[in-house]
Amino acid sequence: MKTTLPLCRSISAGVAVLLAASVLAAPPERTLPVDPVELIAGREVPGKAGLSIERDGISYQFATLKSKAAFEKEPAKFEVADGGACGRMGPLSGMGDARRYAVHAGRIYFFASDGCRAGFLKDPAKYIEADDEKVFSSNEQVARGRATLDKVVAWAGGAERLRGLTTFRASAARKEKQGEKEYAVTNETAIAFPDRAFQKESWNESWFSTVSGPEGAAMASTRGQESIAASRARAFHRAMARWPIVILKAHVDGAPKADCPGLIVIADGEGKLGETPVEFVKVWLNGAASRLAVESATGKLLQLSYRGRDGTTTIGESVRTYTSFATVKDINLPTAYSVSFNGKDLPAASAKIDAFEVNPELPADLFKVAK
Repeated sequence: MKTTLPLCRSISAGVAVLLAASVLAAPPERTLPVDPVELIAGREVPGKAGLSIERDGISYQFATLKSKAAFEKEPAKFEVADGGACGRMGPLSGMGDARRYAVHAGRIYFFASDGCRAGFLKDPAKYIEADDEKVFSSNEQVARGRATLDKVVAWAGGAERLRGLTTFRASAARKEKQGEKEYAVTNETAIAFPDRAFQKESWNESWFSTVSGPEGAAMASTRGQESIAASRARAFHRAMARWPIVILKAHVDGAPKADCPGLIVIADGEGKLGETPVEFVKVWLNGAASRLAVESATGKLLQLSYRGRDGTTTIGESVRTYTSFATVKDINLPTAYSVSFNGKDLPAASAKIDAFEVNPELPADLFKVAK
């Protein structure tokens, strides 16, 4: 599948600079020029360079020792949302500029441009990402939901094969023209179960990647690698939790992981897709809630629906309808999907993979996060 699922098209075009080289002092675009405690209280009070704290690569300056102490006591209350990523483009986009800020609902946001700031402030709810609410229901619906997911596991190759899956890699390549320039675009996703993931997208010579593991998470480009805030890493986890192979692997493995309460599954009724009878099941994993449509007779996975960006700049209701499938080492998976977004077909968000690998040998340093 497209490996930058949460990224907007402007980022996918490779025209945004994701990272800056690590330096001892945060550059101006990473330095909030006003006291964050005062800012959230509704006052723009210049901070002092001598009273500063650096957190997740952002320098916060304070007007008083009292403000600095308040920040140190509750940093999550006062720090910028999404680790400083552009508030309009989302947590997995490029960084916003600390000098271009706004406050909404008690949170500070940075923006990559004046247009991003203005667009966000018109309707913040269209752009703010967060964990989806967990899905809960009766024990009967849980049992029915898990039975439906068992059907998908059987269709995909069986629990034994999926339990034996330790690594996974998918790749795709395409040509894309923007204006007069043609780009060779390549995507790669690699997973080492249970807790390591890597995605990379290249546009000609430009590229950017995201990696996550027990040591933390980072984004990289030709400029180097930079650790990202936990909230941005969480957004990456949500994106990965919508890959069918990740959902099925979590189901057969069962036990919760250290950073995740585990997979929640409930039945969500029956219906039809066209003339095909289906069973619906809702799942929640790593903060991501998705609704699956499963062919009743075969267990074949036909659709995945969720609320998110899916190749757009705004958040909405996305329905991915799987259009092709492949089998590798007796494991069956979807390899392409079309997208309906807020009830309208969105061809630009469709995605495919050219090939996937089961238990490939992955480079030892692929999931390394520089400290």
